[in-house]
Amino acid sequence: MRTPTPGSWADVLGEGRLPRFVLICLGVWLNAADSLVTATIMPSVGKALGGYAYFGWATAGYLLGSVLAGASSGLLARRFGLRRATAAAAALYALGCVMSAGGPDIATFLAGRLLQGIGGGWVVGFCSVAIGLMFPDRTLPKVYAAITAVWGVASLLGPLIGGIFADAGIWRWVFWSFAIQGLAVGAAAFVMLPKGEDGEAGAQIAWPSWG
Repeated sequence: MRTPTPGSWADVLGEGRLPRFVLICLGVWLNAADSLVTATIMPSVGKALGGYAYFGWATAGYLLGSVLAGASSGLLARRFGLRRATAAAAALYALGCVMSAGGPDIATFLAGRLLQGIGGGWVVGFCSVAIGLMFPDRTLPKVYAAITAVWGVASLLGPLIGGIFADAGIWRWVFWSFAIQGLAVGAAAFVMLPKGEDGEAGAQIAWPSWG
């Protein structure tokens, strides 16, 4: 059997790494696509829920939660183990999607967006930890290039997907669809990701830096 060239795509995806590579790309897709999905659905949301004065928080709340969560993901992966932490983060993200999808008012919708940002930010942070654990150093340039490409494509497709759902009059299904994807990522993470280190309960968050 021919040995893949070190650092090639065959090397990146070889030795059973393809499913985990796909999982990482999906985790990044969730956060990137959802970050701007509200850009094209907020008129529909405003018509259904009101709250036009708070439109900016649909994106700002998401990004705020995502940045704060990403800054603490390394610590949480150490304290609770990569597998459990990623699965829990994906479940939290899905819960936020459900809140936004079924919320009866703008406050519930925005609270759901904040939870989506926190859960999505943790998922992306844990994906970065997973890359370091599961991929040899020689493959990292291609892995991170792929992740960057996912960010770019998802940032473009997110508003497009939102617009399609809004034009069809079913904007809530944007979030139902992301909730389903979040649960799928969480289930796959619990099966495929390594357990990682855990039990480091003494590790502390650098609160001044985090703030």
